[in-house]
Amino acid sequence: MKRWLQTRTLRFRLALWYGAGGTLLLAGFSATLYFYVSDQMARPLSQNLERDLETVKRSLQIRPGNVLVWNRRIIGRNAQWTTEYPWFELWDEHGVLVRRFWPFTENRVAQLPNSPARGRETLSVFNVAPDIRLRVLSVPFKVPGHQHDWMIRMMRIHEPNADALGDLRLIIFVALPIVVALLVVGGYVITRRWLSPLDRMVAEANRITADDLSRRLPVQNPHDELGRLAIVFNDTLDRLEGSFDALDRFVADASHELRTPLTTLRSVGEVGLRRSRAVDEYREIIGSMLEEAQRLQQLIQRLLELASAEGGAPAIQRSEIQLDEYVATCVGELGILAEAKGQRIEFNSEPCTVRTDAVIFRQALQNLIDNAIKYSPPDAMIRVDVHGVDEHVTISVTDQGSGISAENREHLMQRFFRPDRARGRDSGGFGLGLSITKAYMRVLGGSLGYEPAQPTGSVFRLTLPKA
Repeated sequence: MKRWLQTRTLRFRLALWYGAGGTLLLAGFSATLYFYVSDQMARPLSQNLERDLETVKRSLQIRPGNVLVWNRRIIGRNAQWTTEYPWFELWDEHGVLVRRFWPFTENRVAQLPNSPARGRETLSVFNVAPDIRLRVLSVPFKVPGHQHDWMIRMMRIHEPNADALGDLRLIIFVALPIVVALLVVGGYVITRRWLSPLDRMVAEANRITADDLSRRLPVQNPHDELGRLAIVFNDTLDRLEGSFDALDRFVADASHELRTPLTTLRSVGEVGLRRSRAVDEYREIIGSMLEEAQRLQQLIQRLLELASAEGGAPAIQRSEIQLDEYVATCVGELGILAEAKGQRIEFNSEPCTVRTDAVIFRQALQNLIDNAIKYSPPDAMIRVDVHGVDEHVTISVTDQGSGISAENREHLMQRFFRPDRARGRDSGGFGLGLSITKAYMRVLGGSLGYEPAQPTGSVFRLTLPKA
């Protein structure tokens, strides 16, 4: 059954459970209503019978010889019923009728009631004539001098409104299947209408392909569950489309960057083969080809580093390092490059310890210092600062270059982005350094930030959590 349900549609299952739940609720309500109405209708009759019974018990005495006395007056064997007496029957311990008091004559009664069940109290209804229906209460009656109880049966006309219970049962049994059918059909129609946005979402989702990521799921009501689901799915599609666009740009930029050294290699080789040349000329041609091959190798290496960093592939080996001493060592090694351009590196630090991967962090820091050296003019001063802020440590690298214009800052850390493409190529850059550094910092649980320096230049910050 469970497996069969799982193969049904959601609207079918909702309608089924809606109908089943409605059936149980209606059945329970109908039963409660019937028993309540029955009790309310029968209660006045039962109370009247009980009052009549108390009157009989209080007024009736049975003397030896089965002589009946009512309020200290003997009731003769031929005495007729009067309004002084309630309607009742008296049966002895052998189930023999002793006396019956009621206003009906023999020709008025078609069927006399049978003897009551001995020893227990019962409440029942029976017909003594086609137009006479009695409600009776039978109870044991203790008679002095007799070992077993007699039985008293109190009687009253069964009121016509009590017969309405049969009509009520008929109404319930006929109306309940109809109402359940309406519940099931109505539930299916309602769920079909409520879930119609889901059908449109499915149809639109089937049209979304890798070649067309611009489609979005329709949002009919942003406040219900389906609307919120569509909004979340659309946000996911936005991010996915952005990732595909970034991938396309990456492939296009990588193709462009790879095409340049390959074209140069081919052009230099073709020129060298056009005619015979002297040994020195061939040396020069081969040197140019090796230079372009080296540039191509560097680009491929940087692309591999970026793919490895962004994929989380580097094996992280965290250890506690004294960050101020570690950065000082890195600055001292790169200071040789700065001295070659007549630049100075000023280092300021405070003692601090971090737990990180020293090799990956060194790569990220070297990228920033190397960029600062490349893009700062000769005789410039580059400043490297290390200081702790709350639970983090910040390493700032400040250069005196031309800075980054406001329109280029949001693209600064994208792959192959260079504010001045000619300057980047002359200095050997591919526009991948900051992308790799950002990926490294994400792997280490830190971040890379930027802000312009005053009056000119740039400030790049690496942020790591403290040990």
